[in-house]
Amino acid sequence: MSKGSQTSAGEAQRRSRLWAALGYVVALLAVQYFVIDHSFKVDDNDIWLFSGLASLVFASRVLNPHYTPTDDAAVNAFFSLATMLVTVPLLTSANPPPTTTDQIVVSIALAWTAIVFAVGVAILLMRRPGNEETRTWLLAIERIVRGLGNATVIYTVVIVAVVWLFHRQSPNQVFAILGAWLVISLRPIEHLFDLIRWVGNRPTLPPRDIVGHLCAYQSPGIVLLRQTDNRPLSCGTVLLLSDEYGPSTAGVVLNEVGRDEGNLVRVLSQPFPEGHVAPVGKPGTAQVVAFTEEQRAAVPILSQITSLCGIVDTDTDLLTLQMEVIDGQELAEGRLVEASIGTATVLYQIIQGVTRDEIVQQKNKYGYVRAAARKIGTWDADAGRFRPVAWLPPINSPVFLRQKEDAPVEPEAVGHFPDTTYHMAYSPSDGVTHNTAILGILGVGKSFLALELVERMLAAGIKVLCLDLTNQYAVQLAAFLDADHEKKLDEQLRAAGEGRQVKPDVEAGGSRPAFRAKVREQLKAFLDPASGRNLRILNPSQFEVSRQDSKPYAGNAAMATLTAAEITAIFSEEALTACQEMGMTDDARLCLVYEEAHTLVPEWNSVAADGDKQATAASARAILQGRKYGLGCLLITQRTANVTKSILNQCNTVFALRSFDETSREFLSNYIGRDYAQVLPTLPQRHAVFFGKASSSSNPVMIRVNDREAFLDAFRAAHPPPPLPRAAAPGEAAAGVQGAADAPEAQGRTRA
Repeated sequence: MSKGSQTSAGEAQRRSRLWAALGYVVALLAVQYFVIDHSFKVDDNDIWLFSGLASLVFASRVLNPHYTPTDDAAVNAFFSLATMLVTVPLLTSANPPPTTTDQIVVSIALAWTAIVFAVGVAILLMRRPGNEETRTWLLAIERIVRGLGNATVIYTVVIVAVVWLFHRQSPNQVFAILGAWLVISLRPIEHLFDLIRWVGNRPTLPPRDIVGHLCAYQSPGIVLLRQTDNRPLSCGTVLLLSDEYGPSTAGVVLNEVGRDEGNLVRVLSQPFPEGHVAPVGKPGTAQVVAFTEEQRAAVPILSQITSLCGIVDTDTDLLTLQMEVIDGQELAEGRLVEASIGTATVLYQIIQGVTRDEIVQQKNKYGYVRAAARKIGTWDADAGRFRPVAWLPPINSPVFLRQKEDAPVEPEAVGHFPDTTYHMAYSPSDGVTHNTAILGILGVGKSFLALELVERMLAAGIKVLCLDLTNQYAVQLAAFLDADHEKKLDEQLRAAGEGRQVKPDVEAGGSRPAFRAKVREQLKAFLDPASGRNLRILNPSQFEVSRQDSKPYAGNAAMATLTAAEITAIFSEEALTACQEMGMTDDARLCLVYEEAHTLVPEWNSVAADGDKQATAASARAILQGRKYGLGCLLITQRTANVTKSILNQCNTVFALRSFDETSREFLSNYIGRDYAQVLPTLPQRHAVFFGKASSSSNPVMIRVNDREAFLDAFRAAHPPPPLPRAAAPGEAAAGVQGAADAPEAQGRTRA
């Protein structure tokens, strides 16, 4: 009950006491007038009346109706003693003279009132201030004084003495006075008012709306209901729970959990907030009610009843919500649920489900499904990202399922939470400088996702060098390439790789030095902001480059053809050299895309040739050192176990798509957590667990990545491919650098 309700009830009781006191006054005056004496002169016939008015009406009904303090007991005793002292002169002049019994009665009354008064005053003088008194003997005496000095008790002694002394000769007066006193002591008017209030507060619900009795409480918030009829109580049925020892609450049926002289039903109890008066029902029962719109708005669960999917279960911690599933029809991995932490509504993402059971009551075994959900945070619409929230929701509090919504592709979003409009953004600069990995089996959308990230990098003005063994990138990103220009550059590299020159210095032999020099030349021109070109795509397996493996003998030496991993190492090292020459920067400058990374940068135990170990180490060293010069990588592979962990461990941002091998899950569990890693084998196509520096969420999340065509329609409308510079005329630089007259314009397009 709210404070306002308690105040109103207390005021009503005070008014009832005043009206009751007035009724008692009228009753006592009527007895005096019609039975004792028609006059109201002060004599022995009126002593009982004034004592009754003083004690019963004012002291026990108005001043201290519930509790008699020690000082009030002393005051009551003083006035009672004064009354008895008044009777002494009347008694001495009575005719016939007083008997021994009269003297005993007066002595008892005088002694009673005098002792209570004297002891009460002594206690008040001896008692320590406030609640500091601890002496047991003094507290015991004080308790006795309060009982004997109670207005009803002490004035009963006085009135009995007065009736004996002055009215015993008239049976009618004795019966009238003592009868009135007895009836008034029983408080009939107060009881009548209580009855009227009780009738007025009785619920308007008919008995048939009572569906059961409250038989147990599972604190906090769960009530066990024993159903008394056979009507079905489906999940979400709204009830009024009337507690015998507290205010009424709103109840929502969760489920049936067993049988015990009737169905046992669990009900989630939610209090009405302060300032809202709850309906009144029969104590100890649950009743079907139709709550008003105001009442539904006051209790959030009533307005969200159709979305209730569970309650917070045990073992919930700061990161993971353990939810007892109540309605799991629309639950699935990746769906969002929300729970309250303080005043904040916090979103969680479902990642796992298990079955459990427990004993409810009388050996009833209750089995249920428990879902695990990772905390995401609260959505900041202005920033377009989730904000972390501290702490955890209270146990047994309701959990609601976010309703399904169609999510259009947002140009700045790499995907969205399944069946919601909450989008996830990818920061291209952070994704490059802190490196990004896309991991998953064949055919789940890795390449399309990689193509999307490349386009986002290009739109951000970041240059991209794709090392692609699939020849897919040149087709999908044709709008960003000049095919003739790229063909010319490739022919230059192939020409540099031809020949098998024998040199006394083994390292200078073969075509590798010439190929490396041409790569350095082209990368330096490519990174020039005036080049007007941001994308270069190369297939390392299409270049035949040789190295000298032995000292020359008779003009000949052993030669070997470089593998794709060794050619990749040349591009990686020369990319680092070119970026270093441009100086340090905090922004992304160049991204190396390793498509089919398990071939380009293999793990040491997965190499095809011994030279691949040194080559992979060289590529890893370039990525490790490249961050402060704006160099990073985008790594794509379907075989996590076969990719060098020296680079993979540097990938701060990860897109983990469906995968089955245990090695991948064990490795990814260090990044995204074991619970998300266990979801990977069941991820639908085009779904990924996304986490890292480039993500707009501080926690791992499962998202539905964009479809390729939908992305192209939305993104290229906002970020169309820039015009390419004209082809190089005869006599211009072989690398295709544009003339000085066009450089400012091209540079402006690149930075845009």
